Amino acid sequence: MQNLRVFDRIARPMQRLGYLKRLIRRVASGTTSNLENLGADLVDVCLKKVKADLNEERAAYIKIRLFDRVYKTLKDQVNAWQNEPNTSVSVSMELQDLYLADSSLPSQVGKLVRENRRNYPPFGVNLGLIREGTYSLTTRALSLLVLTNDNEQKAFLEYLEQFNPFRISQKQSVLFLYSLLENDGEVVFPLFSQLGKIGAKTFSDREAGNLLPEIYSNVIARYRTKSLSFDLRERLDVLEKSSQSIIEARNSEKYTGGSAREESIRPRLEPYVDIGLLTKPNPMKYEYCLSQAGQRWISILPNHDDSSGIEEYLSRRFFHSMATTWEISAQPLSKPEEIVPYLKRAAKAISSSSGYSPIEELALLSGIEALLDDHCYFEIGAAREALIAYQKAHPYEVRFTVDRMGVLAHAKFMEESSPKPSTPS
Repeated sequence: MQNLRVFDRIARPMQRLGYLKRLIRRVASGTTSNLENLGADLVDVCLKKVKADLNEERAAYIKIRLFDRVYKTLKDQVNAWQNEPNTSVSVSMELQDLYLADSSLPSQVGKLVRENRRNYPPFGVNLGLIREGTYSLTTRALSLLVLTNDNEQKAFLEYLEQFNPFRISQKQSVLFLYSLLENDGEVVFPLFSQLGKIGAKTFSDREAGNLLPEIYSNVIARYRTKSLSFDLRERLDVLEKSSQSIIEARNSEKYTGGSAREESIRPRLEPYVDIGLLTKPNPMKYEYCLSQAGQRWISILPNHDDSSGIEEYLSRRFFHSMATTWEISAQPLSKPEEIVPYLKRAAKAISSSSGYSPIEELALLSGIEALLDDHCYFEIGAAREALIAYQKAHPYEVRFTVDRMGVLAHAKFMEESSPKPSTPS
């Protein structure tokens, strides 16, 4: 089965990964989900007004990032306050703006607007967190919920300055990076490979976006030689049209900031700022440079960027590369008795009502916790092999299901409880 690892139909998508925390919480509520009500809930929550005192960082954000005329009164209040800076002024700001005004964030762009509400939930679909069509949660989304504390969710209901939901934890970063590469790796791998040649130099969204047509063309050429399903042919047609639109923007002397080029590249740059692989000299501008972690990550990326090469990287090299990227001194694990206890803990958190969990998701969540809690690691492929070996030694403790290709897909642990994994000495 062919798997095109390229985002589908990007149009004014979300840029901040933090919005996904609220989005999947809304899907998890159990009420009927569709693009309209998911998007409406997200903008209703993020655009609600909150009273706050003016300070320097909020004033700077209002003056620089709030362009629409609807914010004129707010800008007038800022101007009056700056003329009398010793006075206390309370203003009404959107909840999202209060969080984005936090100057300690790596990026302060990406606010949502109501008229684009239907365009935001598909980012969760593109990342494999929400199922297309039914708009229900995937197991990957359950892992994100596990890695998101209650205060981060509560911060969408009331302003909690110390729990800014747009700040992404390291565990969340690893989960998001895996999802980004799994679903968009055929663009991201060659894109970052080329950005790596820039080194420490600053580049703009336009410069990075100008690289996309050639990357898209290579993807299209790779698949056009194969026998394709209707869905895949349609996706390649969309990609080809997007490439042409970007070329038109690249050739135009007029820069609007809202062309297909910017819409296509920003969701491939801004999330990596949240994760920490890119940094921004000015958080309020669309200018970037590679962080030191990003430079280390790029230096060990594989040369091949086709789907099978990405699969091999995610299965056999991902966690080792994460340890290298973040300079974590981590011990590799390979024995079933070392790995399986982590898988059992993850199963308790993300198993379905039947007790089964996708093996890949068990390995991903448990691998994140092993690396960042205990400074040891195992690859997803190694976790699968360890689980198979464990089942052979303990046939009544683990059950499997297979997919339609006959490959082991889900696992279920039969015992009531499992010990906490011990960290190897």
